[in-house]
Amino acid sequence: MKVSKTKNGLRFSQHGVVISELRLSPSPTHSVFDILAASIATLHPNGPIGVLGFAGGGMIAPLQALRVTSPIHTCDLDRESYLLFRQHAPAWKSQVRWNHTEAVRWLQHRPNREFALLMDDLSVSEGNDIVKPAVSWRVLPALIRKKLKHDGFAVFNLMPPSSRPWMPDVERVAAQFEGALLIVLDDFLNRVLIAGRSLPSAREMSRRMRKALETIGSRQAGKLSIRTLRTPSR
Repeated sequence: MKVSKTKNGLRFSQHGVVISELRLSPSPTHSVFDILAASIATLHPNGPIGVLGFAGGGMIAPLQALRVTSPIHTCDLDRESYLLFRQHAPAWKSQVRWNHTEAVRWLQHRPNREFALLMDDLSVSEGNDIVKPAVSWRVLPALIRKKLKHDGFAVFNLMPPSSRPWMPDVERVAAQFEGALLIVLDDFLNRVLIAGRSLPSAREMSRRMRKALETIGSRQAGKLSIRTLRTPSR
C-alpha cells in the first residue's frame, strides 16, 4: 500500500489504483466513495450499519457531508491505514467501530438479523491489479443476507475479475436477494449492486442518489445510471 499526501488529506493506492482517499473535512471525493456514501444516505437504514473493508476510511468524509453520523461497524486486516485514519481524522474516530479481523470470520460471529445495512467494500491485490476477493462472489452474499434484518439492505462495491466476463457473477450475487439494483458509473469500472426486499424503483433510486450527490457537490451526480436486476415478487 502506498500512502501519499494530497491537498485534502491522504490517498491510499496499490498498482496505481486508488484504494481509498481520506479527506479531512466533510466533503465529496468525486469518486466511488461518494456513490457508496450516497447509497447509505439514500436508503436510510433503520439500525446498525456494517462495512466489510475500511481501507483508510474513504467513505467517512462524504458520509459526514451527507450528515450520516450513525456508528459504522467495520472490519479490515490493514491496521496501518486505520491508524492513519485515527491520527489524521480524530474528530471522526468515535463514529467508527473498527475490528482487526477477516470479513467472513467477523460476520460469522455477529448475531443473525443484526444489520440494517451491510456493505462489501473489500478488495485484494492480484498481480498488478486490484480485484474483489473470491469470498465476495462465493461466500459473502449468502452470509450477508443471513445477517441482515428482514427489511435490511446489502450494498456491494464490485470490480471486474481479470480473466473472465463478470455479469454472470454479478447476477449470481443478486440472485441471493429478493430485489436488486445495479449502479453503472461513467468514470469507473466498478459496479455497485444494491439488494434487499424493499428497494425503491430504479428511477426513484436514481433521483434520490443524484439529489444526495448534488447536495455535497460531487461530480459523480451526473455520471451514474441505475437499472433493475431483480424485482421482488409481490
